[in-house]
Amino acid sequence: MKYFLATKLMLPLFVLLLLGSCKRNSQYSSVDCATYNYSDCNTTEPLEAGLNITLTINADNPKVPITIYQGKIEDNVIALTDTITTTKYNVLLPPDYYYSVKACYLSGNKVIYAIGGANIKKIKNLVCDSICWSTEDGYVNVELK
Repeated sequence: MKYFLATKLMLPLFVLLLLGSCKRNSQYSSVDCATYNYSDCNTTEPLEAGLNITLTINADNPKVPITIYQGKIEDNVIALTDTITTTKYNVLLPPDYYYSVKACYLSGNKVIYAIGGANIKKIKNLVCDSICWSTEDGYVNVELK
């Protein structure tokens, strides 16, 4: 009987503790769901996110060949190759990967490689009864130093 009475008293306390410890993994956790304006909520899961690359374009290097690798360069999984003529280059790639960038510069008779990398991500937020998606772009600087 004592065991039953203790269990009966502990159950509501356990439920309150459990409910009190639940938190939404969201920046929108304090949103009033009855009046929330979903205009800033993208409910479509993103298939692409941005990789933003900064390069050096100068008289010696008016065009810079780049190779973008999914993962590390050593993995040799080429996602894209291009020749760039501007100091800023932006490309959309599948999210949730690390990307490495190799830029090839000339300096006299020498070839100089600049290498960098970044992650690009998709982010899922629970807002009331919906999932809102966003992306986190990656930034890579492969300028000559």
